[in-house]
Amino acid sequence: MSHTPSGAPGNTPSDTLEGFLLLNACMNAALLCVTLRWSGERIVAWRVALAAVFGALYAAAAYLPGLSWLRALPCAALVCAAMLWTAARWRKAVHLLRALALLLCATFLMGGTVYAISQALGGAALYWRLGATAMICLAVVLGRCARRIRLARIQVRVRLGEACAELAGLIDSGNLLCDAISGLPVVIAPYTAIRALLPDSCDPARLETLPPGFRLVRAVSTGGSRTLMCFRPGAISLREAEKWRKVCAMVAVAPQALPEGELALIPAALIAT
Repeated sequence: MSHTPSGAPGNTPSDTLEGFLLLNACMNAALLCVTLRWSGERIVAWRVALAAVFGALYAAAAYLPGLSWLRALPCAALVCAAMLWTAARWRKAVHLLRALALLLCATFLMGGTVYAISQALGGAALYWRLGATAMICLAVVLGRCARRIRLARIQVRVRLGEACAELAGLIDSGNLLCDAISGLPVVIAPYTAIRALLPDSCDPARLETLPPGFRLVRAVSTGGSRTLMCFRPGAISLREAEKWRKVCAMVAVAPQALPEGELALIPAALIAT
């Protein structure tokens, strides 16, 4: 991505191509970290660094003679998508497109704001100082907001016997379901996401196929009430702040995909405060 107001590498603090590439790479890394944080994806330093350097090389190439077409919006969008694809392993195309929209909005907003301020206060030279400072502030503020609001998905790992399933989870403050026998909170997971944990004969839509050791739990939602198969896993862990943490909970099996998609609904009681 290009973050230069006038395009020439000579406008960098050191008036060198190296300075131009370094500052662009740092700004790319900050934007990518913010986007990954808000998208609920794990931040892997080497992947982010690789994507940031790729974006900086693109920014430099866009101002070479005869390559001005690289600055066109469609080309910039493709480069941003490639950077995101490099920075994280996206499970679905829709998640990548959502992150792309966020990255483009953050880039245009921050780049336009800093450019306007720099022009008002003294021209392009000030742009670089403001840009570096603003990007750091943006990364810190949005990163803290994402952690506090917890809108991003978190990962859930469930083990039952020798089988293991890992799926994305959504913190649901409305999930107050508890197991009447153990008193443990209940995580609701779609059948398709944890099918590997269940016996072949188990069909959550047919309660008469309830496997041994499982029990039934009554779940009430805005769509009505229903009876779900429920079991206590051998282990269940949540990944928060890049670390896995074991929790004690039951798992209920939703026969069909939830309205939220292929996500486990995690009670707020399981989230560390």
